[in-house]
Amino acid sequence: MNVSVRELPRYRVAYMRYVGPYGPHGIPELWKRFREWMQTRGLFGPDSIRLGIGHDDPDVTAPEQCRYDACVVVPEGFAGDKWINVIDVPGGKYAIAEFVGTADKIREAWEALYRSWLSGSNYQPDDRPCLEVYRVNPEADGRPGTFRCELCVPVRPL
Repeated sequence: MNVSVRELPRYRVAYMRYVGPYGPHGIPELWKRFREWMQTRGLFGPDSIRLGIGHDDPDVTAPEQCRYDACVVVPEGFAGDKWINVIDVPGGKYAIAEFVGTADKIREAWEALYRSWLSGSNYQPDDRPCLEVYRVNPEADGRPGTFRCELCVPVRPL
């Protein structure tokens, strides 16, 4: 696994939340609804940065209670509405690995990042949220259902 440790900035984001099992069912539908919302507000473009934030560990939290936020970076002063909320996602040092695959494979990639890379590094996770960062066009080579993103684990030295 090719992993780099880099600083990410603080992001101001608008987000829509899904509550339920992680994986290939509810989260893609959330992104579809959220993309429609972004397009009507001019936020879905070639330079937009989108984040996925899984708040819960599915090995600890019951699947029906797992929370996932689909986010888009917005300018300071952007106001929420009845469909979305606005928050600041903290910046800092992250271990970052590229993922290319389908929704049913992303959990394996997260587990490999924690199990293989993190356990052999000089870092430990901290309490900021893990991020999936989607830049430019996340679709991978025109393959249906395949996407690319950066898996970002917040870290601090051991």
